[in-house]
Amino acid sequence: MNPKLRPSTSLTLCAAAVLSLFGAAQAQETAAPVTMERIQITGSSIKRLSGETALSVSVNKTEELDARGHTELKDLILELPQSLSLGTNSGAAGPVLNLRGLGPMRTLTLLNGRRMANEPLQDQYVSANVIPRMALDRVETLRDGASSIYGSDAIGGVQNYVTKTSFKGAKIKVELNAPERSPRGQTNAVGFIAGIGDLGTDGWNVYGTMDYQTKSALMQGDRPELFDGSALNQLGLLLTPSNKNQSPIANYGFSATANSNYNSSFATGCVAPYSLPTLGAGSVATPATYSNAGCYRDPNFFTAVSDGSRISNLYGKGTLNLGKGHRLTLELAHADFTVKKYRGMQLPSSNEPATTYNIPSTSKFYPGNGITPLVNVVGSNTGANSPAMYIDPVKTPGVVSPLRMNNRLVYFTWGPGELGNAYRNDQQLNDRMVLSAEGSAFNWDYRVGLNYGHSTRDTRTGGGYILYSKAQEGFTKGILNPFGPQDAAGLEYLKSIELRDYIYRKNEAFNKSVDATLTRELMDLGGGPLTLAITGELRRDEAKVSAAPLDYVGKLADGSYNISSAGVVLKDDIVGENPTGVAAKLHRNIKSAVVELDAPLTKQWTINGAVRSDTYSDLKTTTVNPKLSVRFQPTAELMLRASANTGFRAPSIMDIQNPTPEVRQVAMDDPVLCPSPTPTIANTGTPVSGFTAAQVCNVTTNYWTKSPDNSHLKPEKSKGWAVGGAFEPLKGLLVTVDYWGIRIDDVLGALTLAEVQSAPAKYAANILRNADGTINYILTSQANRGGMNMRGLDIAATYQLRTPSYGTFNFKLDGTYYDKYAFSVEKGGEFYDNIGILTGDGKFTGPNAGLATMQQIVYRWKHTASVNWRLGNWSTQLSQRYSSGLTDLTPRAGSNYTEVKAYKQYNLSASYSGFKSLKLGFGINNITDVNPPLTANTTYSGGYLTSGADILGRTFRFSAEYTFF
Repeated sequence: MNPKLRPSTSLTLCAAAVLSLFGAAQAQETAAPVTMERIQITGSSIKRLSGETALSVSVNKTEELDARGHTELKDLILELPQSLSLGTNSGAAGPVLNLRGLGPMRTLTLLNGRRMANEPLQDQYVSANVIPRMALDRVETLRDGASSIYGSDAIGGVQNYVTKTSFKGAKIKVELNAPERSPRGQTNAVGFIAGIGDLGTDGWNVYGTMDYQTKSALMQGDRPELFDGSALNQLGLLLTPSNKNQSPIANYGFSATANSNYNSSFATGCVAPYSLPTLGAGSVATPATYSNAGCYRDPNFFTAVSDGSRISNLYGKGTLNLGKGHRLTLELAHADFTVKKYRGMQLPSSNEPATTYNIPSTSKFYPGNGITPLVNVVGSNTGANSPAMYIDPVKTPGVVSPLRMNNRLVYFTWGPGELGNAYRNDQQLNDRMVLSAEGSAFNWDYRVGLNYGHSTRDTRTGGGYILYSKAQEGFTKGILNPFGPQDAAGLEYLKSIELRDYIYRKNEAFNKSVDATLTRELMDLGGGPLTLAITGELRRDEAKVSAAPLDYVGKLADGSYNISSAGVVLKDDIVGENPTGVAAKLHRNIKSAVVELDAPLTKQWTINGAVRSDTYSDLKTTTVNPKLSVRFQPTAELMLRASANTGFRAPSIMDIQNPTPEVRQVAMDDPVLCPSPTPTIANTGTPVSGFTAAQVCNVTTNYWTKSPDNSHLKPEKSKGWAVGGAFEPLKGLLVTVDYWGIRIDDVLGALTLAEVQSAPAKYAANILRNADGTINYILTSQANRGGMNMRGLDIAATYQLRTPSYGTFNFKLDGTYYDKYAFSVEKGGEFYDNIGILTGDGKFTGPNAGLATMQQIVYRWKHTASVNWRLGNWSTQLSQRYSSGLTDLTPRAGSNYTEVKAYKQYNLSASYSGFKSLKLGFGINNITDVNPPLTANTTYSGGYLTSGADILGRTFRFSAEYTFF
């Protein structure tokens, strides 16, 4: 193919160099002639000059990301205006791209143009944390449907992480991002890259990289100003005192089903920092009551607002020029990404032998035995009843006496606060090997590759988890004290029953493929060669689920393990986590073929068309998806483009062949046999004739959010289009505008329990009943249910100003405006508008059911903007992240606060490269120390919308990069 630059590409090369790559270009104070080579651009199989595509592709060089204050790839995902976050400050899956707000399962993530093994638990996306940062050259984001090139999952677009072609020398980089208020939440990172050989002179190059990053968790107590009453009262929060609850300083009583009646530590402060005293919510009622007085967990100690993590990546790439244009490349990658997921204090549940502990009168810690004092009570105190705890003569008047214990067994719910905040380690491993070759033979360009990927996700107990039976033994023997701090023997025993690094869930995914692309120029047209590309791919996806480990699973009377016929563990000894998994190996084979034709009809007109077919063995269907794009450049200053496509998303292998039902429980009224005017609120119904309330009202009911038989599922289908272009109204100013639309049918989503409760006749088939008519379980798993329809406008602008004395200035804006975002939760159902609102309505989680339990947040407008200045060895950048405000449709009781204000965050960075081989960087993220927007929506119990905001507050960033040779 002819690599020479055509005059008609001047505007689009300006777009590539200024709009997308200006961060790298700013190192040059004066323009220099550049020889442009054809490369493969995301969204096409045909190599071309980087600005020639008719598709909307954004390119971010790593130098630009550094200048914007990024310390991890999560920051890029947060800032992209075309990406809507599902939640970024918590969650064990890690940061995942969510283009157009379609959900991460409809955005395809690639590394060097090829798929990686998916995160194996959901098997629907790839976390950005497994990408090697030090090896990266650029990130290409295709903001258009691309199923005609890449197949499934590319409905919303594609993000392609492209590593360096070669590297010679050695470089080390260290980074620090430290919050102003607390050492917790700090990020530390070190990266290294080294390579030898020159592709041009030696004909070969080998390089390797290492990335290592740690980030500590941020607890609620590290940002106390976010959780005091001054701001939250207006949201209906903290209006009333908290009730007593399950605490490390146990509230106790005489019933196994009651949480508490009394607390001996209440009068002395409940032993900070684990617990605080409270008079309970009833204390501010009229008339006041004090039945909920006692100790409650201090949320500042036990609640994490941002989890900790550890990321380590190794990457190696070797390239060999074989001569005559042939090249062989081997890539090896290993990533280890672990989230330290804080879970608060863990308490016994129905999966443990009992939901409460007990202590006998023989324990030295039994109230009244000398260590734990008796509580004072008022009223009748016979030794066989439960009188009210005494507060003071005004609040609880009456005859005061010490509670008569009468050697009764004491019950309580308790957590091991002295072991610290419980956390689990959720680890993702991702390994990949790619052997590829490219070159020319017999007038055809070829690219072939062998790709192997393997990912593992195991979840294990970290700290703060204990064994129920051992804890109960400690209470029975008088070793553990539930009513105050442990003595030395109790603390030693508590540490001995802690369950650390126990893997209770493990999933694996495999991606094996071979692909080949042949490209050939067929004939000359008015604007260049008519080019044909033919691609074929054979892929095998596999999933492996490990059986639930049996070490701590309870046993039935006959000695068998207490596991349901569906493989669900019903009883286990681990307080707070439950072993899961049914041993299974799953696989599917995919055969794909792509034909693409690029036709530059004239120097002004270019048409590109592609069509792809995919056959999935487990779906027993073949999908065919075409795409047509047109590019028109009438002048050097104006380029217009348009595209139309169809796309699809195949149900994941876990969706189709899921071996493990996911069973949850809820107390509810039978919507048919105990009808209620408020069916989603338990114990509000009335039993029908023939049934008692005990049978059908307020009963614990199983509902399955995953089913083992999903053979009825079929692929989602989409239609997309985009029209737009780029123009240069004056020298140095480039503006691009693209108006786009996407329609998706047969959207995969889970039926919600609330839908079944509210319309039981409509969903009668989903209510499975026992022989006596009572509910066995309710099926709320995946189905092809609804649709999505959206339109929006992407706007980007850059302006470069060069001055002889004051250096070079670069201005950049990248934004997205949503004109429409609507969805229906069932076929033929009503479409709901989701732009610029918050709501507690459960159906608004529909588009992301199975991957998120919160509403998808769609901002009307979102942008990033920056101004960069460079002079000599100095470079500075001021950037802004902006998201428009929202309207809260369902504020919590006690609040009329319906406005969620716009979010603006400013980052400032500077770098100096005047030292030999050393480049230093300094920065301040969140300069104005803005807090996340306040929201009174009941979904966000903390009162702040943190999913797209910086929870750390103002942070200071430092980096140093040293080049050895």
